[in-house]
Amino acid sequence: MKELPYFKFYPNQWITGSISFMKLDVQGAFMKVCCYYWSKECKVSRKQIKTLIPKQWSALVDAELFKIEEETISIKWLDEQYQQRLVEHKRNVSNGKKGGLSRAKALRKDKIRKDNKDPYLTTNFIK
Repeated sequence: MKELPYFKFYPNQWITGSISFMKLDVQGAFMKVCCYYWSKECKVSRKQIKTLIPKQWSALVDAELFKIEEETISIKWLDEQYQQRLVEHKRNVSNGKKGGLSRAKALRKDKIRKDNKDPYLTTNFIK
């Protein structure tokens, strides 16, 4: 699947959530983590995030804005969106194949019709 260019962001959830009470550098670090996480198809290691935001790491871990499972990071709301997008992608691929097959069949029928035409009936000859 091509890279997903965006994720849904709800300003009301951001501004009313616990993140809005944190220092701005921590808020920015969390947004940076979200963007990085999304760009890596929601598969990021603890080490990668810790390297990405070393100064804010402990504040984000303490705030429990993401889960650490073994050595991987999990951000629930992004994981849910990513799974939803995968389902949509599979549906679109399936529908695209169906449409492509229908079009190919129609083109083949059209070509057969053109090939079966009598050239003397469809072409004007000058004597």
